[in-house]
Amino acid sequence: MPSRNSDSDSYSPENRRASRRLNDGVKQRIVGALVLAALAVIFLPTLFDREGARYIDVTSQIPPAPDIKPITIAEPEPVADVEPAPPVNEVFQPEFVEPKSPAPDPESVSLKAEPEGESRAQVKTETKVAAVEPKPEPEVKSESASAVQLPAEKTQLDDQGLPEGWVVQVAAYKEAAGAERMRKKLMDAGFRAYTRSVDTAKGRFVRVFVGPKLSRVDAQSDKQKLDKLLKTETLILRYRA
Repeated sequence: MPSRNSDSDSYSPENRRASRRLNDGVKQRIVGALVLAALAVIFLPTLFDREGARYIDVTSQIPPAPDIKPITIAEPEPVADVEPAPPVNEVFQPEFVEPKSPAPDPESVSLKAEPEGESRAQVKTETKVAAVEPKPEPEVKSESASAVQLPAEKTQLDDQGLPEGWVVQVAAYKEAAGAERMRKKLMDAGFRAYTRSVDTAKGRFVRVFVGPKLSRVDAQSDKQKLDKLLKTETLILRYRA
């Protein structure tokens, strides 16, 4: 009987709780020992490192600057027997020729060709008038119709081997504003126009040119168009660079 009582006392709830507490304490000690061992593995090598502090290499990896020696360039010298370039306003300036007709007013002239409808209607009215009055009239060829059929011309070369050029002098104005308005009207009509001022015995004039053309035939064609549109007589001059 006493032995049974002692066995029953060992399996009592209080003994079971004590054994559980003992097991939990052992587990905590084991976990703590593992943590300490891990810390020792991590930090002990740094504590026993005898090489001391590590230094950063500050040596530059950029290569040294190349040894470049400056080159002295000689000053340019003018070429002998060569004329200097003329001023900007004198470039592309043909020789002055007195205009044959007064300069047209840029505000009053119109550079638009007559539409085909009007020309056809005019032809019909002329044919009707001719039918009413069948009087023979002498056939007169207009200058523009005969001059359009110009012979072909090859590009000519001057003494220096450069192609000759031709320009059409449209008009010469006393005021630069009038010449500029005429130039703009010609540009709007499809002509390549520019202006140049020139000093003459009669004073300073601003001339309006169309061109240049490499063939006199092409310049003559532009002259015929301009004479018809402006109702004036333009001039064909040699183009000078």
